[in-house]
Parts: sequence; structure tokens; C-alpha cells
Amino acid sequence: MKKYILIVCAICFFSTGTMGQMTRNTPVDKTFAVGLKGGVNMPRMYYFNNPALKRLPQSLVFTPMGGVYLDIPITNAVNLSPEVMYVKRGTDMKYVHANSGAQVHYSISTSYVDLRLPLELIWGLKPYFQPFVTVGAETGMCMFGKIQLERTAPTAFNDTIAVDSANMSLIHAGVFAGLGFRSKVNIWYQDVLLKFTVAFHQGVVDSYSPYEKNGVADAVNVHAYQITGQRWPQGLEVTLGVSIPLESGFYDACSTFSRDRNRRRSSRGHLFGF
Repeated sequence: MKKYILIVCAICFFSTGTMGQMTRNTPVDKTFAVGLKGGVNMPRMYYFNNPALKRLPQSLVFTPMGGVYLDIPITNAVNLSPEVMYVKRGTDMKYVHANSGAQVHYSISTSYVDLRLPLELIWGLKPYFQPFVTVGAETGMCMFGKIQLERTAPTAFNDTIAVDSANMSLIHAGVFAGLGFRSKVNIWYQDVLLKFTVAFHQGVVDSYSPYEKNGVADAVNVHAYQITGQRWPQGLEVTLGVSIPLESGFYDACSTFSRDRNRRRSSRGHLFGF
């Protein structure tokens, strides 16, 4: 948890300096663009008000993610970049059970479709290097997943259950903040916008099922699945986006229409003698 706090502090420090200098640098092109984004997420869970689970080590896991996004310029230095993303959340724990001495492997792997609304504060240095700070909110729906518990002797056990509303809250909501940079390059006479981002995501909704909390459904995998406190998803995401600017084509069409309109006016004037 401490390393995530350091990441957030670094983001806040960087954003303060960036906002102070943003208006004194090269303006960022106001370019509406549509693109694809992909990368990896490093998921974990934060156990709030549950010291026993909070102390357990969580393994570093890399999971794929991807989706589509829009770049919508608001000002020369601010972009709105809504996106729809597929992402995996969960945790992976390996530890020794205190009472029995058994080796325990416990994991949650859930797949979500998220709707996200990032706001990007851009520092326009050069067209090929534009650092930015991103902050935003997200909401998502759990589509499918599994919870697995494997335990060795003397209390050997191995079971996997599917995720549903009885053992998982299927609605996710969270916030995020991160750093990145944009780069405008030309590939085969086509402008392409590349966007590299590193962002920390923090869930703000308990992922435990309400049915387990109120006793309607029995809690499962009890050695690593205690229904006390709250369990919030976290993740460190590293992504690369590739988008195609649409503004230049739009303006070319507008200018062509304007020229044709003026040409028709000119011809009509000569024809009727005005």
C-alpha cells in the first residue's frame, strides 16, 4: 500500500508544476481523434478494517486489458478522453495458514467492462512529446470470473467457484490518477497520435457481496474470505493508445464546401450580370 501512496503523491506533485507552466508552453493541437488502447493491469485488493487479510502478501500479477477511446479537446491544454475498456480485477495470495501450517493459494480473477471518463491536463512541449496528467472516474460491470482456494495437507482442499451476485458485488466504481505523454507522428502520410499512460486505479465500492454481508448467502473459502471490513479493488495500469485524428478531414470538407459555394456565387453573378 505504501508504494501506491508514493505513486499518488508523485502524481500530485507533478500536476502542480504542470498546471503552473501549462499556459506558458506551446499550445496543444485541438484534434478530435478516435483510437484503440491496450496494455496490462497489475490488480490487487485493499482490505479495509480487516487486519488479518491486510497482512497477507499479494503476488504481482499481469493481466491483459484493452478497449476504445475518444480524444475530445476542451481547450489548448485540456482533453476529455472517454473510453470503454475490458479489464481484469482481483488478487493472488500465497501464504501459510497459521493454525494448520498448510500452504494456501487463494485467487480472485474477475473480468469487467468499464466506462471511464479521464480528464487530461497536457503540457505542450513539442508535437512529438506532450506530457500530461490524467485524473478521472470509472464505473464497470463484472461479466464473469472465478474464486479459487487450494490448500495442502493436513487440511487438503481444492475448489473453484464461479463469480456471481451471491459471492461478489457485480458493480464497480472507482477513481484514478496517472501520468503519461502523447506523441504525434506521421505514418504513410497519415497523422497518428500515440498515448502512453501509467495510472493507479482505486475502487470506492466494497466488492464483497451484500448477500454475504447480511447472511442470505454463505461465505465461501473461509480461510481467505472473511466477511469483515471492506474489500476494495486496486490496480496499476500501463497502456498504449493509438488514435487517428479526425479534425483535419472535417476542416478539409468544410473548406471544400466553402470554395464550391463561392464558385457557384461567382458563376451566378456573371450569368445574370450582377
